[in-house]
Amino acid sequence: MTKHLHLDLVGGIAGDMTVAALVESCVPWESLAAALADTGLPFTDLQLTRDTRHGISGTRFVVTEEQSPPTRHWREIRQMIEGARLTERARHRALDIFERLALAEAYVHGCEPDEVHFHEVGAMDSIADVVATAVALDLSEITTASCGTVPICTGTTHTKHGTLPLPAPATARLLNGFTITSIPGTLETVTPTGAAILASLCTESGHSPPMRLLGTGMGLGSASLEDRPNALRVLVGERVEAEQNAPPEAVVIEAAIDDMDPRIYGEVAANLFAAGALDVCLIPLQMKKQRPGTLLQVVCRPALEGVLTGLILRETTTLGVRSHDVRRVELERHHRPIETRFGTLRLKCGVLGGEIVNVSPEYDDCLALAHEHGVPVKDVISAAAMAAADMTPAYTPNDGHDRGLQDAPS
Repeated sequence: MTKHLHLDLVGGIAGDMTVAALVESCVPWESLAAALADTGLPFTDLQLTRDTRHGISGTRFVVTEEQSPPTRHWREIRQMIEGARLTERARHRALDIFERLALAEAYVHGCEPDEVHFHEVGAMDSIADVVATAVALDLSEITTASCGTVPICTGTTHTKHGTLPLPAPATARLLNGFTITSIPGTLETVTPTGAAILASLCTESGHSPPMRLLGTGMGLGSASLEDRPNALRVLVGERVEAEQNAPPEAVVIEAAIDDMDPRIYGEVAANLFAAGALDVCLIPLQMKKQRPGTLLQVVCRPALEGVLTGLILRETTTLGVRSHDVRRVELERHHRPIETRFGTLRLKCGVLGGEIVNVSPEYDDCLALAHEHGVPVKDVISAAAMAAADMTPAYTPNDGHDRGLQDAPS
């Protein structure tokens, strides 16, 4: 059975609204609370409460806020999640949500992702929202997700960086490819966490696909809107459409270029990845008039085709692009820390049918250790390969399932 989650953004989306809606629709609170307590993360006083917005009853997920929370960097939060007791699927989803946030914030502030200071999003209540969402999705065995139109208020929001327009810059970047609509009010209807959850989960936008409904849930936000409930409604069901009517899993966009300064390609590729591309390739070509050229090939989710096409047309010298739908098959991926004589680094593992079939050390980790010890990076890679040879090849997820949501990043 393929379980599908449709997010109906009545009044927007935030991390706490997502958790509450999932509990109402498909995850027993006792199971989720027990799983969160077992993570080893310092979550305290997690509660569900009932409330109403515009006469509509729903659930709120409330986490006791830290007193004077520290400003955490992305690398610190990544280490917290990597060290938590989570299934690999839940860990991967939580890391993916936060990584999307880090990439968006890094682009906005002009810094490296590991240098991003998470202010409001780095507080423990926001970390709890993300981890609880990832665990709830894992427990409910949801495999695909979609969302409707995203409601946005006009106005401003107050942050550590001062007064910013709505949606906040990083939030707006995360919403690339989604359909937005303006509604009355000045509330931040989509938080950065909510936008990152949407970007991580949704393979489709628009109407819910045909499915046999299994559960519904209403997650409430803490504030009120002028003309509608501040609520996120979710619909969970079993997909019933025929395979031939299924939407494309990915789109390939291509442009053949023979007249661009080659130094520009790196920046274009970086901007495509930051905008949500799953993969970017540069392929040498022999073009007309015997000119050497380059095929710029981009793989993305269907919802981002228009955004990435526009980026290519604006930032390269091409006069046109072509695109086609493709099917995408991928291994489940997770990171495993591994000890080498140079220190600890992450090993990327590819899993098929519960078995590790590919392993590769993260190059950035190898490069950092090489710089730290003043040795060639090939020596660190070789040490990682020797350490990986001693690993047990079998991989058994906690719940017996090894398939993540279909849009796992490359």
